[in-house]
Amino acid sequence: MTVVKKRADVIRALENWNEAQRLLLLCGPHESGTAELARLATTSLRDPSDPMSMIDLDTPSVVAQPGRLADEAAAMGLFGGRQLVRIQPAADDLAPAVDLLLRAPVAGNPVLLVGGDLKASGALRRLLDQAPAAIVALSYVPDSRSAQQWLAGRARELGLQIDRDISARLLSASGDDFGVLGNELEKYRLFLNASPQQPRQLQVEHLAQLGADNGEEDISAMVMAIVRGDRQAIERQHQLLDGASSIPVLRSLARRLMQLAEARAMVDSGRQPEAAIAGLQPPVFWKEREMLARAVTDWPIVRIRAAIAACLSGESAIKTAGGPGEVAGWQTLLALGVGARKT
Repeated sequence: MTVVKKRADVIRALENWNEAQRLLLLCGPHESGTAELARLATTSLRDPSDPMSMIDLDTPSVVAQPGRLADEAAAMGLFGGRQLVRIQPAADDLAPAVDLLLRAPVAGNPVLLVGGDLKASGALRRLLDQAPAAIVALSYVPDSRSAQQWLAGRARELGLQIDRDISARLLSASGDDFGVLGNELEKYRLFLNASPQQPRQLQVEHLAQLGADNGEEDISAMVMAIVRGDRQAIERQHQLLDGASSIPVLRSLARRLMQLAEARAMVDSGRQPEAAIAGLQPPVFWKEREMLARAVTDWPIVRIRAAIAACLSGESAIKTAGGPGEVAGWQTLLALGVGARKT
């Protein structure tokens, strides 16, 4: 098995697909990152000239008939080309069917499995750990640099030119959700009639016209209030965000804390706070630098790591079936705010 953790490596594997590879599993804690890779894999692995070149199977039917997966992987397409066999969402009970696929003498069609945060100790991942004909691509919640690189790359593919300020606004408004970002970029592409051959510059007024800034300022204000320890501002922003999802706020806060962690590491190595903030890549928006320079002294690295872990746990609790839902996210944010120093 080949485990891939970088998006660029996944794209490289797709562009140079080895016919000896029988299966690609996309999974991990970053759901929208997995969904984006699934979109790319579907486009790359199917035959664009054959409208019947993809077979979607559902997990229950494959579990009931484990041999069906290997049969579909060995079947010839309507026009003689390869077909893509796709199953989503993938689960551990697919392991017997996948085992048969890996043992089959012939399997010319690639199989794409799209799952959630599958455990490495689960049946499916354990099986694929021993399988040289499989690739497992893991999607993790991106840091600020990775998210910005993804956004810049996707915008370029669509013919959109974006500066750092626009990029920061889009990332903040989406909570680093690649699915939301992709939809927003596609909306702007259509609005501006952009293409790689005729690129268009995305402006702040376009965001205002089409609504990408809706709620972005409130989310940003909530994050900044938590970072600087302003409890009154936290309570005010919580009221303004009443009824909204806490996930974009959790993700935006986690991204900001990752920035803070980089700066804190520089401070602990002897740099002044202002120099540490100025040295961050991608650069911090100039209006935020002074506040973050003050905040970095109040956030030791242990506290930053604990807060990032709390953000991830809060989002996981929201998504847990039968769990507390959105209450968990807002409780996490307010708890981080209560623990902050009041300015």
